[in-house]
Amino acid sequence: MKLKNITEIIFLPLLLVSGIVTGFAGVIPQWIIDSNLSSLLLALLVFQVGLGLSSRSDFSEIVRTISIKTLLLPIFTITGSLTATALAFLILKDLNLKDCLAVGSGFGYYSLSSMLIMKFKSVSDIEAATMLATTALLANIIREAAALICCPIISKSGRGISAISLAGINSMDVCLPAILNDHSRNNLMPLAITHGIILEISVPLLLYLFC
Repeated sequence: MKLKNITEIIFLPLLLVSGIVTGFAGVIPQWIIDSNLSSLLLALLVFQVGLGLSSRSDFSEIVRTISIKTLLLPIFTITGSLTATALAFLILKDLNLKDCLAVGSGFGYYSLSSMLIMKFKSVSDIEAATMLATTALLANIIREAAALICCPIISKSGRGISAISLAGINSMDVCLPAILNDHSRNNLMPLAITHGIILEISVPLLLYLFC
């Protein structure tokens, strides 16, 4: 595995741990953890999603390639992810079904999903919102790390479409080079990017539904 991939895998967990340690140290000014700042950051993040999509040089070309067939893969990814997450409801007794589905609706998008869960759930119960947002953050970081490790192996075996589904939202960015290692298929790039875009759009819609 390349050094760049190893760095990407360990960077997020280290960042999370450093945040926890800093929080326990009590050196963070109150204004940084103020809820208004969180709302502002969330708004900027959502804006960045739209900006990032529209600023792609190949965005219009990707839109033209969208068909029923290209829509099936993200639909299967969403269905499979939520079905697998729903099974956790049978194991994790402290979470209800909608909370489990909310955690599974991040599809690897750890930043937006955890912030949206915190935003939606904190209206009714701030403590439960914090726990669920943290769970979603960890789950989606683990999914991205697993994708970075497994996508190169899966793609090289000729199963690039499976790698796209595993990558979730990351199929259109950090996992894209690994996905393209599948040389047995042509034109995987438009499919991978379309898959990531549709999942990225679905995250806030699903989280609003489940939270």
